[in-house]
Amino acid sequence: MNEAIREMSLDDLDDVMEIEKKSFVSPWTKRFFEEALISPISLSLLMKKGTEALGYIILYSVADEAHILNIAVHPSHRGKGCASNLIQYVLSYFERKGVHEFFLEVREGNMAAIRLYQRFGFEKIGKRKKYYAETNEDALVMCLSVHQFGVESSEFGIKQ
Repeated sequence: MNEAIREMSLDDLDDVMEIEKKSFVSPWTKRFFEEALISPISLSLLMKKGTEALGYIILYSVADEAHILNIAVHPSHRGKGCASNLIQYVLSYFERKGVHEFFLEVREGNMAAIRLYQRFGFEKIGKRKKYYAETNEDALVMCLSVHQFGVESSEFGIKQ
């Protein structure tokens, strides 16, 4: 695919906002992204192919835990492995930094995302009622515990 994953910058926010608005009913504001970029506990990554932004992922990390706050892929690039590559990248990156647990929330009805996370070993551990205020939809809380699965750094990847 020849895509590259790198840290997001303020200069990327126009491209990121385009993807965000095409991906979510209630998109983050530009200010949310700006705050993530300056946070000392945040990692914001952008996937590009040439000059085209394909997708992004934003996480917060404290001690040995990371929380995936936002991940999106431009609609014209979905189903091509971009989200998998972003997740693979952050799992490997944070594993090297001693992170052992990864958390996220996902819309209960977003079956494509749930299946993707499950292929990486994420498990449902709870539910947040009416988490998405704009639709009153519940969020599933999912967790990947590296210790739980005995995953070594070379083993991160999609389960078949």
